[in-house]
Amino acid sequence: MVRPVSPVLAAMTGPLALVLAACLPDNPATTETATTTATGSGSTGEPTTGGLETGLFACASPPCKVLLVSQTLDDRIDVYDLDTKQLRGRISLDLKPDPSGQQIEGNLLDEPYELVLTDTDLIVTVGHYPDTDQGSLLRFPRSAFADTPAGGTFATADFFNNSSFSAGVQDLAHGRREGIFLLPHPGGRLLIGVFANNLQTAQWTTPSELLIVDPADFSATPASVDLGALDVPCIGAWQLTPLDAAVSRVAVACDGSETLAVLTLPEDFATTTPAQAASGITGCGFKLGGGEAWTTQYLAPDGVGGLLAIQSQLAESPRLWQVNAACTPTSLPSKEVPPALQQVRLLRQPVLLRPAGAADPLWLVASALPDPGVVVVRGGESATMCGRLEGLELLAAGNAPWGLALDATGEHLAIGAGVPNNPELSEGKGQVLWATLDRSNEDGCELIATDVVDLNAGRYEVSEPETWVRAPNVLVLAELGGGT
Repeated sequence: MVRPVSPVLAAMTGPLALVLAACLPDNPATTETATTTATGSGSTGEPTTGGLETGLFACASPPCKVLLVSQTLDDRIDVYDLDTKQLRGRISLDLKPDPSGQQIEGNLLDEPYELVLTDTDLIVTVGHYPDTDQGSLLRFPRSAFADTPAGGTFATADFFNNSSFSAGVQDLAHGRREGIFLLPHPGGRLLIGVFANNLQTAQWTTPSELLIVDPADFSATPASVDLGALDVPCIGAWQLTPLDAAVSRVAVACDGSETLAVLTLPEDFATTTPAQAASGITGCGFKLGGGEAWTTQYLAPDGVGGLLAIQSQLAESPRLWQVNAACTPTSLPSKEVPPALQQVRLLRQPVLLRPAGAADPLWLVASALPDPGVVVVRGGESATMCGRLEGLELLAAGNAPWGLALDATGEHLAIGAGVPNNPELSEGKGQVLWATLDRSNEDGCELIATDVVDLNAGRYEVSEPETWVRAPNVLVLAELGGGT
């Protein structure tokens, strides 16, 4: 099976590695999942977090909408104000600095990846600290950012020195390889998806793992679930995708085994001990297959308990599966592709635009080479690519979308875009786009992006690595000031 050889691409860019596996430099450089739900890449709604504060997360006239972007290759998090379209500030996570800014030598990459913003904390998965094969979970109290000036940077020196954290920042060094996927449970606990394999190798054989962390006892050893023990073992697990608001079921795409898994959490998940919660998790799996050329990395919910699963490769159009919570396909992938989308091959982050119900579900999906953009997928009898998001002329010719995030109304879309080839060697002229969606003819799969703004326009300085945007792949939308 063709696999990525660089953690930069495997953890952030997914299917692009099929293009580059033979030509990437051998380095330990570094994904909406975009979930970024409010839980990570690919958000379909923003959490409301309360408390009026000064500094990075201040909100004098609530509610205030912000967009957090995990710049995975550049070891920082950018925070944009969506009301003023300005940069609120940056959080540096360069725990092992590289003076050149490249972050591609030895073990220098730290890789902040998925994010969760709560009323009190910012929680971040860090893929390669303290070393390339050992990840961590960091918790920043929001009060730590109170003195960060508008447009300024909360520097690494403000909270970290010689392996020691300060300013109230806590580190859970769980020791797992590529434990970068994060999902909060409404009851307060955190789920961490562990890829568990060396992304520099061509073969992934170690079953993946699910960790359960109780923030009330942050330093305790996480409880663990072996995803290799499912009826269809899961190897090479990617983003954790909740299938309902209660997070009672969580889906996972398993690229190493060309499968998907659906995990069912016990009803007392939030109240029993983490170990008992782990032992009560059950699951099922389904073998998507496809062969060595296909990747199986991206999922999105359909709004009624099922999901869309995406498989991509270079030789033909993507395979789009609709699967229910019992891991049973409800339709086989369609071979019908509109003429205008015949060149679409590699699909990345999907987000649910319209849930299934009175009408067929609609998803927006980031499209990479050789036809970069955002495509529209419609479910129903079979899931098919049915259109393209128009109006993205501001997307630079050298960039392609990686991560997507929708606001809670479905009226606005955030797009993280960067170069499709060798991002670690790029100039860092990536983009973070914010657009309003014209959905007046969504039934006809005709959607238009209007009032498109590049939130990073004018900020790039070639001599200042802290301004480079090479991998804006994890996007999280949040609303400040609306809670207590």
